[in-house]
Amino acid sequence: MVCVFSHFCLTKRLLTLIFFLLTGLSLFAQTFRETKIYIPPIEGSGSMEDNAFFYKQLAYEVVLQYNSLVRSRYESDFMLKGTIEPYTGEEQPIIEEQDISNDGDTAVSPSGPVPPRPIPSIRNTYGRREFFSWEVDGEILFYDTTDEDNQRPETEQTYSHIEGSETNNRNPSQTQNEYAFLLELVKTSTGEVIGKQYLIYSTVDASVGELISVIVYYMLTGIPDIIEVDDRRDNWLFINVGVVWAPRIYTGWDTQLNLLNFGLAVQAEYHFLDFMSVELGLQLVPDRVVSSARKEYRDLLLEIPVSLKAALKPLDNLMLEPYVGASLNLSLMGTTKPSLFSWFLGFQFGIRAGPGIFTIDPRFSMDFGKSLISESLAEYQRYTIQLGFGYKFGFLPKTPNMRYY
Repeated sequence: MVCVFSHFCLTKRLLTLIFFLLTGLSLFAQTFRETKIYIPPIEGSGSMEDNAFFYKQLAYEVVLQYNSLVRSRYESDFMLKGTIEPYTGEEQPIIEEQDISNDGDTAVSPSGPVPPRPIPSIRNTYGRREFFSWEVDGEILFYDTTDEDNQRPETEQTYSHIEGSETNNRNPSQTQNEYAFLLELVKTSTGEVIGKQYLIYSTVDASVGELISVIVYYMLTGIPDIIEVDDRRDNWLFINVGVVWAPRIYTGWDTQLNLLNFGLAVQAEYHFLDFMSVELGLQLVPDRVVSSARKEYRDLLLEIPVSLKAALKPLDNLMLEPYVGASLNLSLMGTTKPSLFSWFLGFQFGIRAGPGIFTIDPRFSMDFGKSLISESLAEYQRYTIQLGFGYKFGFLPKTPNMRYY
């Protein structure tokens, strides 16, 4: 027993040393990449020429500023959404205070933060009136936007703005047929608008292109760098191939220790949850028993272990998997009759190495029942202290991880 204990202490020290040597290695492959930006077709009431001009300018600026232009919103990180609307240039008057109705449906304030030229423009269409909303001390207030007659049809109002009629009340210094180009920077994953700019133009020319360049530059400058994290742990399926050192301890008529015992192993591991997996394996491990008459019996065992594993990720550079399971034991040579089932518990941890994960897997196993020598039917009990070294490949990756810096 002293010999067995000394070998156990040596194995424990070796595992501790390997653990601390490998904890500094990373499970991640981190790659800086260009931001993926999608530009949807320009919306609104602009002409086909204007739409094509702004789309071309946006695409040019995105590529010029070292971003990646993609064809679908689903493969993008951000979207540059452009909209063209007619710009009326109307000054919005301040309305005298109106009474609040008895039922309290609508509150109208005499003044408020109504901009003189709201973008997009606000129109009072036929038979209705639009209001401008603003939050004050947690309460939503509504401000009247104009006091002009809103009983004329919408088409009449729109044409009067375009044609510059007397009812338009436009500033004579302004050019007719002006448009507002609104540009929004949208985060694709959340739909959040994180940037908004607009410009007023009458015709598209080089000066408008220069303004677009400035707007896009300042919008995209605030986008953080993106690191694409290839986390080897985030896969649905893993295949692990390796070798095992499986010292055997036999007790019965005396205590025997078989240190030079090596085998081959392959496991398939399925992560049905992010923190839990089930594993099925195959192991070929030799067995050597010496009877009380000092006769040696050699066998080759096929072990089929099934285990339930907890997938723990306490640090970015470690994958810890404690597990428990049972194994089916079959003799391939027939010289022994091992216990049909064994139970085991172990602890596997891995580190990134190349395209996969290098694994170290210490395990303790014990037979449920007695094993027999086929010739003499002599009984003995088996204990196994196993140390596995393997390489794990991941398949069927989960959603890619992104980090913004």
